Amino acid sequence: MSTQPFEVEARAEGIATRITVRRSGMQRSYRLPTGNHQHYTLFYSELARDFGTRVPHAHSGPPLAGDEEEPDWRPLILENLSPLTTAGYGDPAVLKTDEGYWLVATSNDAPDAFPILHSKDLESWSHEGFIFPTGFAPAWAAHGRTVGDFWAPEMAKVGDEYWLVYTARQRSNALAIGLAKAPHPTGPWKDLGHPLVGGFAINTTGLPDDPAQPSLSGGVIDSHIFIDANGDRYLFWKRDTNGVWPRPLAGLLRQHPELIERLFSSEADRATAAFAAAVLPWANTRRPMERFFFMQPLIEAVLDNWAHVKEVLATVERADWILDAMSTPIHAQRLDENGELIGEDTVVLTNDQEWEGHLIEGPWVTRQQGRYWIFYAGNDFGTPAYGIGVAVADHPLGPYVKQDAPLLKTTRSWWAPGHASVAPGLNDEPQLFFHAFFPGTGGYNAFRALLTTKLEFGPDGVTAG
Repeated sequence: MSTQPFEVEARAEGIATRITVRRSGMQRSYRLPTGNHQHYTLFYSELARDFGTRVPHAHSGPPLAGDEEEPDWRPLILENLSPLTTAGYGDPAVLKTDEGYWLVATSNDAPDAFPILHSKDLESWSHEGFIFPTGFAPAWAAHGRTVGDFWAPEMAKVGDEYWLVYTARQRSNALAIGLAKAPHPTGPWKDLGHPLVGGFAINTTGLPDDPAQPSLSGGVIDSHIFIDANGDRYLFWKRDTNGVWPRPLAGLLRQHPELIERLFSSEADRATAAFAAAVLPWANTRRPMERFFFMQPLIEAVLDNWAHVKEVLATVERADWILDAMSTPIHAQRLDENGELIGEDTVVLTNDQEWEGHLIEGPWVTRQQGRYWIFYAGNDFGTPAYGIGVAVADHPLGPYVKQDAPLLKTTRSWWAPGHASVAPGLNDEPQLFFHAFFPGTGGYNAFRALLTTKLEFGPDGVTAG
């Protein structure tokens, strides 16, 4: 039954979507009340019940050993501290100054972009405003509910002013990196007026008209400023192609359904791939984040068969650029005193370990004991497979050598730890600040808590807790 095709009919009902699914004589109708991620997750759980597709990772939970000890992670913020903040404090960037600690975090599509928080003791936190309140978003960036996306801000002290690098969605829908400056962490913030690193529009037709063109990079995301001891400034960022390959892969399976059995061994994964191929035409009509929601089960199926899927795709004509998009290198380049890029663009890291799956992201560099340590997140951010890795080098541009296993991974109490920053603690010893989901939750616009743990650097690597 797994290779039997699905028939899918979908139509919009206001902000809701009605989806009718038929397969092997069975028909079911589903209603997604909104375009929010959690409603897609519920829909796919119902689809799994009725048609044998995959149960989403957020509902099936991670495989955990019963005797695993809980790590020493200290929760810092467990609820939204402003009614205008709706999804917590994902991708947290912490900066320590003479005034205490400043935190900026992802705001997704909220009208008020990037909450600013302050703490003197890492215990109590106060909401101090937003980088871009409603009406003050940069002109080049799309903004507003279900339209804009403001991700991964990071604040750095540069001379007598503060710089903030961040990700926003251009009006072309591609993600780009911006830079804003202010005299104080609370602002007022003035954007450069143009993207610092521009993105590229994502193809919306599944397979490109010319599959030989690998130019669909999908934009850039997760910028980080590192300032070396000699004052040199470096910008790090990620090539955001993990959002590019899922729909073209579904398009390839739609044209060549015989590939499904070659790529996947389990009945649930095969059914999931067949559904992704069938729903693709409708998914292509939706906004960028909903296109991702439609492909999430296919992504999880691929990640659970990662090595085999890549091996098979390497033998398939027209799949070369899909394979290339499954790599998300971290780039780095020098910045001048005005915040413009200079020198050569260098790839410093890429996803080449099994646990990282189809992406690494969220780079953060810190200099400790005369060496350069880059923390990064790997795998899929909305699932328990997400974690934090680390690598070390003798120069900011590498070469970096990774530790063999993730530094932080999902526990019984906290799922999908990710996108860390490093700042001195109250005792001036380095601490890691990161987000995580409450168990049983995850995904876009789900609440992410702020946590911290101690770091110890040594000749054999770094340990946490």
